[in-house]
Amino acid sequence: MGRALVCTTASKANTTGGTFADSLSANGTDSLAVPYFANGQARIVNMWGIDSDSVAEFQVISTKPQSTHDQSHGLRLQVPATLPGGAASVAGHNLLGGYGHVQVFPNDTLTVQVTSTAGDDVVLSYNTLFDDLPGVTSNSAFASPSTVEALRLSTVGINSQAQASGTAGAYGTARAFNADDDRLHGGTWYAILGWTVQTAVTSITLTGPDWGGQRIGGPAGVLTLDNSAWFMDQAYKYQNAAIVPCFNSANKAAINVQVADGEASTTPKIDFLLYELTGSPVGS
Repeated sequence: MGRALVCTTASKANTTGGTFADSLSANGTDSLAVPYFANGQARIVNMWGIDSDSVAEFQVISTKPQSTHDQSHGLRLQVPATLPGGAASVAGHNLLGGYGHVQVFPNDTLTVQVTSTAGDDVVLSYNTLFDDLPGVTSNSAFASPSTVEALRLSTVGINSQAQASGTAGAYGTARAFNADDDRLHGGTWYAILGWTVQTAVTSITLTGPDWGGQRIGGPAGVLTLDNSAWFMDQAYKYQNAAIVPCFNSANKAAINVQVADGEASTTPKIDFLLYELTGSPVGS
């Protein structure tokens, strides 16, 4: 078992509208249920979202009062009308950032609801940091920034043409990491620092065999366009935590990029920033 930073996305297309009238459903294989863990803590450390057309207010309610206080409204979060980061103008507004966090507990379940205007499309994503998550073994390829820096050989940008779904808020079709830019050296380890995009989107995510089957990801809205070192920044925030995702290029075709956005079929034109490493970060 080991540390993990897991990305979860929930969405609702064509909302009914009204005061917290719509509940969001988890996208794809994601789940709003907190997986079982026995050791350490788990906490939501980032959250971002958007309404495609109007101002909105999300509420996140946990089954545990130690997490979100009460069953009435829990954690309330606004999507404003004005730039930057406002409704209907960009792809993602920061809802929880900096050093703020929400503690979650084993076998807890989150409910995400939204106040919106009828016909809107809404999407919300968040990252949960687990101290020790079953299924993420000590052999999984998450590394600390100090390890990544010590092993760095070169820096490269790899392009991905992954697109958002034709259904607003949902994950788009999975696209292999090497589908559009296959320049990685064979049998070589790489660390993913972050990304840049040409068109803002709500969430950029990846899944692959090197990360214990967990989804990783982050935002790419106007407030978060400077995310070329997203994973490194998150790791430094938590005292050099071993949460920078690394992978062996032998697995490049098994790593899938998926995009979620408040608008349908967005094409962000992603450039992932990577460090080529001199060796395996596992056990370093």
